[in-house]
Amino acid sequence: MINKIKRFLIKNKIILIFLVIFAVGMNLRFYKIQENLQFGWDQARDAWKTRDILMGHLVLNGPRTGIGHFNLGPLWYYLLAPFYFLTNLDPMGANYFNILINVFNFIVIFYVTRKIFDDYSALFTSLIFATSQYLMEITRTPWNVSPIVGVSTLIFYGIYQIVYKGKYRWIPVVAFLTGFFSHLHFQVIFLPPIILLSLILAKNKMKVFWLGLISLPLFFIWFIPSFLWNLQTKNGNFNQFNNFLKYSLIDRFHLRFFLYRLHDSFIQFQTVLSLPPKNYQFLQFVLPTIFFLLVLFEKNKKLKKLGYLISLWFVVPAFMYAFYGGMTSEYYVLLNAVMVIYVLVYLQKKLLKLMFKPALIILTVVWIFFVYHNTKNYWIKSNYGGLARQKDDTKRTIKLKQKIKYDEGYINAYLYQIWVLDKKK
Repeated sequence: MINKIKRFLIKNKIILIFLVIFAVGMNLRFYKIQENLQFGWDQARDAWKTRDILMGHLVLNGPRTGIGHFNLGPLWYYLLAPFYFLTNLDPMGANYFNILINVFNFIVIFYVTRKIFDDYSALFTSLIFATSQYLMEITRTPWNVSPIVGVSTLIFYGIYQIVYKGKYRWIPVVAFLTGFFSHLHFQVIFLPPIILLSLILAKNKMKVFWLGLISLPLFFIWFIPSFLWNLQTKNGNFNQFNNFLKYSLIDRFHLRFFLYRLHDSFIQFQTVLSLPPKNYQFLQFVLPTIFFLLVLFEKNKKLKKLGYLISLWFVVPAFMYAFYGGMTSEYYVLLNAVMVIYVLVYLQKKLLKLMFKPALIILTVVWIFFVYHNTKNYWIKSNYGGLARQKDDTKRTIKLKQKIKYDEGYINAYLYQIWVLDKKK
């Protein structure tokens, strides 16, 4: 019996280690989540829109973007609806849905990395995703940005399958996922150029062209709700697009502005790896610069091709940002967060090949410190706060027989609506 258990553990050790990493990552994110995470403007807006759907209204406009103030597709609200239905409109439904999204993120990251690299690279990538303070914060929040890490990784895997394996049946899948991405965030604008520049490496370019052409409906079908909403709305995306072109786009390329914007397209190196901000911004360029140089002189054709595919997820946003004069935020390039870890995987493999034992010791110490530094404040959870406090504040207001006026971005107003006016318990 003991021997059978040993054989089972040895045979399945990679999966078992992944499950431990997964359990740690989920615990850090979601243990006592109601007491530790407040609902902000985005979560309140989502709650109102989801309530509208469950009340029988047809919602065609999705979350508003920070860039250009466009409205995305509404799918996010419809995905939330079953969870709000099961919780009787309680906003905790959003947290339950986000738990499933993070399960999806973990599985996709582990599976894709295992297929592209190897078992240990998959474990390392999963560990960084599980314990990076930035990635924990951005994915434990229930909002339309949470699935980006998993979806973008899946799109990258689709591109990899087309370019590396010649599996052209992935072309419709990539088109479908890219269209789906348009319901998550405006950074979908980076994906078509990334995909097109990646497919240059495909062997059968004619097949890629015709399959791509046939697959376009799978991309454009996702825009039907937004198109219908714009037809019946005077100040919809058409107007916003004109304003965006007029006030936010720069008409020509300027080298100085391009260099200024580089920080924005490579910022995930700083956030994912918890590098010091402000006066130490140059640190975020050290690793990608070494990576680009190594890829440029890479002798292994397969690794050179993979390096090119990864590089596009940074180079394309950098070039496109050079024509955008508005405000940015770090999560506008969240789609290349996993690519940051893939750069680390590539560099570490090179270092281990060069000097295995010293590099292994150094890297082990570095990543133990990284995990400790990033997770030290997440093990001990507050027993009271977050959404739980917001609920209690609303209940006290109701007991005092005070009213809370409608406010799209105020979760207490939503709670007042469902408890007092909708009579939900």
